[in-house]
Amino acid sequence: MALATGRRRIVEVGTAYGYSTLWMALGQPEDGTIVTIDPDSERTALARGWWRQAGIPDARITVVSRPALDALDDDEPALEGPFDFAFIDALKHEYGAYVEALVPRLTDGALIVADNVLWSGRVADPDVHDENTDAIRCFNASVASDDRVDCVMLPLADGLTLLRKRER
Repeated sequence: MALATGRRRIVEVGTAYGYSTLWMALGQPEDGTIVTIDPDSERTALARGWWRQAGIPDARITVVSRPALDALDDDEPALEGPFDFAFIDALKHEYGAYVEALVPRLTDGALIVADNVLWSGRVADPDVHDENTDAIRCFNASVASDDRVDCVMLPLADGLTLLRKRER
């Protein structure tokens, strides 16, 4: 919520049950909007109900019920941008591709926040190798050397990476 405060146009990759969406909506100004992407329409329908209970008007949150990379690659109209904040918490092996698709849609100075970048500490254990752990290691290394963004990893909960899009 603190990171989304004051952000007017947010895109979220990975809605799930809408918990993060709700907190971001509560941190936005009343004229702020969120576009959230998740292919599971049953879960996002439940999330919509909870957003309504919290008093968030339907018009503030647009749900794109498709796999994220498909929606981003097909130039889904809701995802045109520009956005001033992006939150990523979806398929770990696609994190790098999400950043590639999102950066061109962001304003200068926009933030991207990626969740679960410590993966319960597994990324620091050289003996752990599985698809998600290796994918997050690759993502972490990639964004740390990406000259389009400033990068910092916060060791909060399961780890957050904050990327700030540099001015052109």
